Amino acid sequence: MSNQQQELAQKLKQAHTEFLLSRLQGEGLIATIDRELDAVFTWGETVSLNEIVDRELLIKSILRIVETGPFNEELRGIVVRSVIMAIQSELNDGANVKNLVPKNEYDKTVTHFAQFEKLRMDVIRMVLESPIYSELISDVLYHGIKDYVLTENAVVKKVPGVSSLMKAGAKTLNKAMPKLEAAAEGTIKKFISNNLKSTVELSEKILNNALSESNIRSIADHFWGTISEKDFSKFKGYVNETDVNETVEIGNGLWVEVRQAEYLQNMIGKVIEHVLDDIGDRKLAELVTAIGYGKDYLASELKQILPGTLENKVLMDYLESRIQSDLDEFYASEGFNGALS
Repeated sequence: MSNQQQELAQKLKQAHTEFLLSRLQGEGLIATIDRELDAVFTWGETVSLNEIVDRELLIKSILRIVETGPFNEELRGIVVRSVIMAIQSELNDGANVKNLVPKNEYDKTVTHFAQFEKLRMDVIRMVLESPIYSELISDVLYHGIKDYVLTENAVVKKVPGVSSLMKAGAKTLNKAMPKLEAAAEGTIKKFISNNLKSTVELSEKILNNALSESNIRSIADHFWGTISEKDFSKFKGYVNETDVNETVEIGNGLWVEVRQAEYLQNMIGKVIEHVLDDIGDRKLAELVTAIGYGKDYLASELKQILPGTLENKVLMDYLESRIQSDLDEFYASEGFNGALS
């Protein structure tokens, strides 16, 4: 390349750089936003999602990200420190649930979920059929019967000294016949066990009545009155950094297991297939506009965000260096040299 050609190349590169930078500043940026959005929406009117998406590649990519996306110690530390900052922030002083959620929206939410009667009844039945509940109710009934006989029996209370005598007698009997109380306990618990089915059925009826739609709304009203005006700052005393860190660690461990589960991977694939079957043939511009992100909306948002962002000198210096780097390669290339010859 001759000196004259080198000088021309340098001038062209400088002009090219300035031209590209002008499209990222001031009125040039506004014009770029309008021009590029017009172009992409015009193109989007001619193509559909299925035409530009390889569904197999999309599914594989999403599954890979879900399964392998990192959540390391450094990222966890950032999350923990951010949560602690939020909990301890002075913004919590004087702030409460009422500042976040209007009462009418809270009521609508409660009313909506209170309508799921079948789900509520099935959950109650599932809990009551648990062996843990059966053991709990057996112990409660046993100790209730035992305490009633020894301390609360109305007939015993009317006879002076008999209650104490029964307790003393029980101690004496236990010494003389150490297996008696155990045998009595076994007999009572066996009676309870034989009648447990009817007890559980009664519990289910009581709970279903207690958790009726109207009662849930009443409970929710009481709950609102109890906590809605309590300052968020009160939560500062409940957790510390260690608690938050352990919670995040447990959540991360759970997520590591869940995201590798065959069920989740199959479900993600099925959902993606459904979405592409459902809307994949619609033109991109029409689809994006239909879900609320039309050209006018995007243009308005970009014009509010980008100018202020790109006014940052550090960012602009970086963009200019990248533009110059790319142009340096072009203007030093054999293709450009050949074009000048």
